Amino acid sequence: MSGRSNVATLLVLQLQPIEVDTNSPDREGMLVMANGLLVAVLVRLAEPEHDKVGSWFFEVGFGRLQGKKAPTFLSLEEATRWLRRHLKAA
Repeated sequence: MSGRSNVATLLVLQLQPIEVDTNSPDREGMLVMANGLLVAVLVRLAEPEHDKVGSWFFEVGFGRLQGKKAPTFLSLEEATRWLRRHLKAA
């Protein structure tokens, strides 16, 4: 029997709304927690100059997501899919 288990580790993502001081109209945010640990902050784009107003921007990542470059997400569902892929890959 190998040292690796066939059981995948469960990854529970939680989103918590929060206001973020971005020094711009982009203030609506989401804290992203994975298994109880803060792993990222997403901010909804509201500034009229943005090409994709209403989309979600990966403001900052922590731990395994620190320094990652992410696209702008059209929805929170799209963002959480990307986050899950990158958290499981690490």
